[in-house]
Parts: sequence; C-alpha cells; structure tokens
Amino acid sequence: MSRPTVRLDRPYSHAITETQLLPFTIRLASSQDDIEKVCLQRAQAYGRHQPDLVTRLTLSRPEPDDLRDDVLILMAESKETGEVVGALRLQTNLNQPLRFETELALPERFRNKHLLEAGRMTVRNGPEGRMVLPALVKAAFEISYRVGIDFSLLIGRSPIDRMYHAMQFQDVFDGEKVVTSAQPGVPVTLFYMDITQADNRWIAAACPLYGFMAQTLHPDIDIDFERAQRKFSVPLSMVHEPEFSESLS
Repeated sequence: MSRPTVRLDRPYSHAITETQLLPFTIRLASSQDDIEKVCLQRAQAYGRHQPDLVTRLTLSRPEPDDLRDDVLILMAESKETGEVVGALRLQTNLNQPLRFETELALPERFRNKHLLEAGRMTVRNGPEGRMVLPALVKAAFEISYRVGIDFSLLIGRSPIDRMYHAMQFQDVFDGEKVVTSAQPGVPVTLFYMDITQADNRWIAAACPLYGFMAQTLHPDIDIDFERAQRKFSVPLSMVHEPEFSESLS
C-alpha cells in the first residue's frame, strides 16, 4: 500500500481556548522497560473482568505486535506515583493487513484505505481513569490525523462499548457483534472513526468531549509526531518482530 500524505494542519475547526494540566502524562513507549510496565498494567486491567483472557493470551508479557518496529504504544503515567495508569497500542495496515481485514469481511468503504487499529486499550480503575481514556483517544486521534490515516478501528465489549458510542465512534456492522483474535471467544462491537470527518461529527452531535478534544491544550499529552511518522513508515523488510532492542526510537 502507498504511504499516506502527512497532514500538518490542526484536526479541529475550533481554536484552543484554555490549557488544562492532567494528573498524568501521556507519551510514546520508548524502551523494553516501558513495554513491560504497560503489559503488567494491561494484565491487571483485563484481569478485573476477563481473567481467563490474561491466562490464555499471557497478557502480562509482550505480545508479538508489541514488539514490532512499526507499532506505537501510548502510555499514561501517574505524576504522583510514576505508575502506568493506561495504555493503547497503535498499528496500521501500511505494511500488512490489520487483523480486522483478514478475519472479517469489512464493508467496501474500508477497501484500499489507510487504516489504524487502536488495540489493547487499558485504563486503571478509579476516578483518574475517567480522564485517562479520553486523553488516550485524543492522542490516538491526533496521531492518526497527522500521519494520514483514513479510518481508525477499535473493538469494545459491553458495557465499554457505550463509552465509544458516546465519543461518536460508529459501529462498522450496525449492531452485529463480532469475534476476533484480539479477544478470542468474546463478542465485541467493531467501531470506526472517519478521521477527516471526526471534527464535523463531534460538532453536529454536540459531543460533550469536544471541548476537551479540540479547544483545550494539554501539555501533558506529549507526542513526538515526527517519531510516530517514522515508526509507521518503517518498510516491512525492516520490521523487527522477535524482541525489543533497548530503545525503540
């Protein structure tokens, strides 16, 4: 697949009106130690509701997709304790099809498009977690826009799927549940976001999160967009899968 065109403008039509500091920071994982911390938090998060999945997929250890040089992992870290309080893995179909493309019959609108899977979304339980999820979504959306993605895709089981509906993600299969290798045996909803139309959709729906997404500057969401572009531009012949080097930059 051809490489997408980088977008340098802001993905929002409304200007920034305020600055908000968060009780956590969000950055790109950059070392093996980072990924191992993310995996431990991932196992704890899945263990609250799907302990069998943690055992079957060994979620306390890095998965093959975590180790790829063309994959990004967002990590949220508490300012108070330094602990990982949330994470999200981002991978595109620029080198090879996403799992959703090979396991499901996606509608025609996704054919020959630049797609991004936002997977393994995890958030620590508690009041802090309610801010971590939209912050991770904001970071993932802005990365997707910058690197030229057409649609981002993610799955959500009940009742988490209600949060994605509220954020104006759309249901790929109009209410039909699917089962994927990401959560074997678990019926989930596959959601998508049209990246270039997201701003219009949020405004039209009077989405309560629009102010957080578009009109608020969050210095604690510290994303190196040039690094993200480089990572997603790694050709397949150079992708290193088996293990991490000390630095993922």
